[in-house]
Amino acid sequence: MINEKPAGNLDPKHPQRKFYYCYECGEPFWKPDAFRKIYCCPKCQRAAYAKAHPKKEKAPRALLKKKCEWCGETFETEYSTKKYCSKECGYQANLKKKREQWADAYISKTRVCKECGTEFMTECGDKHSVFCCKACADKHERRAEHKTERHRIYMRGLKKQRKQQVARTDAGDVDFNSLFERDNGICQICGMDVHWVKHIDNNWDGTIDHIVSLSLGGEHSMDNCQLAHRVCNSIKLKATADFSINWEEKSKENNYWRKKYEDYKALMST
Repeated sequence: MINEKPAGNLDPKHPQRKFYYCYECGEPFWKPDAFRKIYCCPKCQRAAYAKAHPKKEKAPRALLKKKCEWCGETFETEYSTKKYCSKECGYQANLKKKREQWADAYISKTRVCKECGTEFMTECGDKHSVFCCKACADKHERRAEHKTERHRIYMRGLKKQRKQQVARTDAGDVDFNSLFERDNGICQICGMDVHWVKHIDNNWDGTIDHIVSLSLGGEHSMDNCQLAHRVCNSIKLKATADFSINWEEKSKENNYWRKKYEDYKALMST
């Protein structure tokens, strides 16, 4: 549309320029092709269009009551195809569907555990693909930590603290051989036999366990000491006096403890 309302020349410095009035705001404006335009700027053009084409208000749609397919909660919606009450429920449902698709397409592989040497089948989504279980992964991480200088400093401080606790709570001589004979060579935590040779194995070696931990006020005396496997003693830590372990059940938890239990049976059969 051609602007048919010229305002004439309004700029004495440029007499050749002819100004026109904007059809929206009524202000005069000049542009090289002003005679072809009816609006001074895009803003006025949009305002005029909005007046000529007012938005129609949509009629409210009827609300439908539906049950969320993920959490089971009832919710209201305008859309008949909506399945979930929130974005979070939709995300979790789609994530589960994706995982099922990945599991169907996943091809399991046979690998050897980096820690215990047990053969195992990898599972979809398993982060510890070089370890048969989380216990082996944790053990491997601890083994690497034990080689650091930080751990050596920590152990030196722990041994010093242990000596101070023994000296402070010493109520008589504690002899391992006497303790072994008194408890009939049986671990008082798991109830299994302790090998009679001292320092025969780093896990199933016989140790002196304080029934009430020294750090909790227990005495370093024969009455407060009992015979225990090294591994049982390490699992117990500061547990109460009635703490016990059933190795038949514990060996079923994962391959790590199963291998420990098999090593014990092999040790005691020799």
